[in-house]
Amino acid sequence: MVSKVKGSETEKRESPLLQFLQRNMKYFLILPPFVVVIVFLLLPSLMVLLLSFNKGSVTRFDPTNIVLDNFIAVFSRSSTYVILRDTLGMSLLAALVTLLVAYPVAYFIAFKIQNFQLQGIITFMLVAPYWVDWSIRSISWLSILGEKGLVNYVLMSLGLINEPLSELLFTRWTLIIIWVQTNLLFMIFPIYLSLTLIDPDLVNVARTLGASPFKAFTKITFRLSLPGVVIGIIFVFISTLGDYVTPALWAGGLQMLGLTVQQYAWYFNWPMAATYAVLLLMVTLGVIWIVLRFANIKQVFYK
Repeated sequence: MVSKVKGSETEKRESPLLQFLQRNMKYFLILPPFVVVIVFLLLPSLMVLLLSFNKGSVTRFDPTNIVLDNFIAVFSRSSTYVILRDTLGMSLLAALVTLLVAYPVAYFIAFKIQNFQLQGIITFMLVAPYWVDWSIRSISWLSILGEKGLVNYVLMSLGLINEPLSELLFTRWTLIIIWVQTNLLFMIFPIYLSLTLIDPDLVNVARTLGASPFKAFTKITFRLSLPGVVIGIIFVFISTLGDYVTPALWAGGLQMLGLTVQQYAWYFNWPMAATYAVLLLMVTLGVIWIVLRFANIKQVFYK
């Protein structure tokens, strides 16, 4: 009898703690990713921001050496605005070209293929190339666009050219092609997901009421798939905006923001590298803010 009384007293003492855990369980679930974001994103970004206000070759923030010389030097150079123009232009162009290639693929998978097994096979075929290392996929373009590559071979076989074209590689268009191939999958899947959330009856009703196929697509299908389009554009834009390896290999000397950060870091000029990194972050956040005003991306994640 005594043991039963002690057991009931223990349950009473533990019940407030259990109630507290039950009430705040959702906060405990988001705590690990919250810590990861703080430790691996916010704190490094803050360190880079603070380092950009230093001068010289220091590798950590020195509060006694706070100056604005780096930002003044960056914005007083005419080359900075050329780099910004080329970086934004190439990244936006890559995102738009990737969208033009990815949207028909996503539309075809979502609306034209009714067999889920066949959809799975097509999805597997789209994912399979990404199991190959990026460097191998990038170098393989030599066998396609090189002087002895597939494109030159086909053009010469058709009699369209008499000698191989040497300007197919190491140009801005080569960079766009490789970026599209690299990021195509990450544009297809958000668009496909948003298309699967669209009720096909909406399009049928519009057609019944006299809307043309083009008008039904633009007013209903494309508009309702805008959240997926925005997600894909943001992903491709961000991944290309900070890329420095691909432009260094294939762009034929084109200078971009990510490559500028890498070059200053290579020569151990960490404050100037941090300054350009802050500029890159500001541009990224600004473009994302503008793009997010066109659609509510939360619609992709619930129906």
